[in-house]
Amino acid sequence: MSKLPQILYFWNEDNELDHSEFFMTDDELPNPLPGNATPVAPTNGLYEPITWDGTTWNGTDKDEWLAAHPVPVPEPSEQDKTNAALMLQIAQNKTAQDQFNAQAMLAIAAQNGGTN
Repeated sequence: MSKLPQILYFWNEDNELDHSEFFMTDDELPNPLPGNATPVAPTNGLYEPITWDGTTWNGTDKDEWLAAHPVPVPEPSEQDKTNAALMLQIAQNKTAQDQFNAQAMLAIAAQNGGTN
């Protein structure tokens, strides 16, 4: 008997992936395997529902799954809107201050004849 860890994948009455169970060695595996379990792992990238056809696991296409499960866009709260307006005002003020500072430095440089 192998001493490698094993995982069994179980399906429910609709042949959908229900859960998996981890066994440290082959000796821990149920013998015979339950009728609703397989050591065949679902491939990466499958989307729910994941179903067993007796040979392989099948899942929903990513685009189809995403279309059926859109991510809701939360409406910003009044506090979020106020914070955003304040951040915009701060950024505009910083830009104006930077422009003023640049003009002042140019004026000082011109007044000094452009020398150090």
